[in-house]
Amino acid sequence: IYIKIRDTGCGIEDVEKAMQPLFTTAPEEERSGLGFSVMQSFMDKLDVKSKIGKGTSVVMRKKLHE
Repeated sequence: IYIKIRDTGCGIEDVEKAMQPLFTTAPEEERSGLGFSVMQSFMDKLDVKSKIGKGTSVVMRKKLHE
C-alpha cells in the first residue's frame, strides 16, 4: 500500500518533534498528539516533509503479506 497526502497549509516547524508521541500544537480540547506516532508504528515507512508557508507531504508505505 502506498499513500501520499499533501496539503498547502502553514507547514510543520519541527517535523522530528511532531513524530514524538503526545506532541501537538492543537488547542487543549482537540489534543491527542498521537497521529504521526501511531502511523509510524503501523506503517513500514512514514516520510514527512514540510516547508513553512508551503505545506506538508506525508508518504506512508505498508507491505501486504501474501
